[in-house]
Amino acid sequence: MRWVATAVLMWSAAAGATEVLQGIEFRAVTLEPGQRRSFRVPTLERVTGTSGACIEEGVDTDADETFWLLATCGGVRTTLVWRADGKRIHVMACAEDEKNRPAAMVKLRQKVQLELKGSKQQTACVRNGRVELWGWASSAAEKAHLDALETRYGEAQVKSFVEVLEVEE
Repeated sequence: MRWVATAVLMWSAAAGATEVLQGIEFRAVTLEPGQRRSFRVPTLERVTGTSGACIEEGVDTDADETFWLLATCGGVRTTLVWRADGKRIHVMACAEDEKNRPAAMVKLRQKVQLELKGSKQQTACVRNGRVELWGWASSAAEKAHLDALETRYGEAQVKSFVEVLEVEE
């Protein structure tokens, strides 16, 4: 029984960590099955979802300027976070397949995530029996790096769905 209490405390502590989204327009995250993540956005006005039935979002009524994402099953969803000044933040969440996450793929996802070099605009996620890359690339060089990852591991193991933002270079 003690291990259950410890697990609940650890989950509560992890769930309580709120990430502040300030000064960014795009954020990509991976969610474990059943995981809930909170984000604080200064001057948050509203949150709207665009596609995807397996990820829920909502405004936190207990914390100011905070919204949450909850993975209920494997899927991908883009959430638009509207600020009071009319600007928005795009948050892409990829929820991993609960039943189709072989240990080798989870290990590969962790390796690939490290190769994304801390980018907050892309995330690696185990879906459809492979590691999928989701999010946005800000430059041709960034997109080339993602293409190289896909080539190195092969599309059967790593597939990129990252969208390229139109940015002048």
